[in-house]
Amino acid sequence: MKTFLTTLAACMACHSHTEAQVIAPNDKAIFSGESSITIANQYMTRGFIVQDEGISFQPHLDLSAGLYQGGGLIHSASAFVSLWSAIGSVPYDDRNNQNHFTEFDYGMGITVDLAKRWTITCLYNRWTSPAGVYEDGHWLSMIFEFRDHELFPGNFSLEPFLQVTHEFGSDLAPGLCFEPGVRPNVIFFQESPTPINAGFLIMAGLGNAYYGVDFGYLAAGPQLFIPLKFIDPTAGNWTASVECLFYDFGETTTAANGKNRDWLVGSKLTVEF
Repeated sequence: MKTFLTTLAACMACHSHTEAQVIAPNDKAIFSGESSITIANQYMTRGFIVQDEGISFQPHLDLSAGLYQGGGLIHSASAFVSLWSAIGSVPYDDRNNQNHFTEFDYGMGITVDLAKRWTITCLYNRWTSPAGVYEDGHWLSMIFEFRDHELFPGNFSLEPFLQVTHEFGSDLAPGLCFEPGVRPNVIFFQESPTPINAGFLIMAGLGNAYYGVDFGYLAAGPQLFIPLKFIDPTAGNWTASVECLFYDFGETTTAANGKNRDWLVGSKLTVEF
């Protein structure tokens, strides 16, 4: 099932991820990748809480291959494969199941940069639960990102995005989910070895994927991304990030989660190679 931010991050490696931090495309090797580990207070996807007991460890690996780079309307394209997992510090249901391996996802997709400022990613994803706590499922998503860097004074940007996901039937309701968002942000200490990108993410979950109720959630909160430039580039490009998001749930997600509000707090260490 995977979280939206992890999906966005994965696409921004190729696609990821950094998470919600869009950068202008540049020359790169034919093959590249990204690996990360996220540590969060719970596992949540599209406003539905999957596991909120203990700590959720979420490793992921993306591998991509460049398909095209040049001028014109489309100036780059790449294909990627993605692996993602959710592993709980406690079993999903410690009364009946001692398996900590809550979920394993695998998928593939393509990312296209066009018209100088747009990135479109198409991702097909399947998930399974090694612990057997819910049924397998799959979904197809399109992610649209607009790079508005240098359109505002200084190094401020809004980074708007939209993810459209179609569930094909699973423990989650089948249907379309629209997740629009914006991330106003600014970079501090840009010339230092540890510049800080500070942003405030605002996003929502809408559509009939919430069992016919159009509003699923509204989330907002601060995020910090710190490129670790002091690490030797031969060891990859490292980034540390943290976020604290407040969720206000809709009718369906409130009923499923047993609460109408909650917090998602996490930290992430990422290396691009």
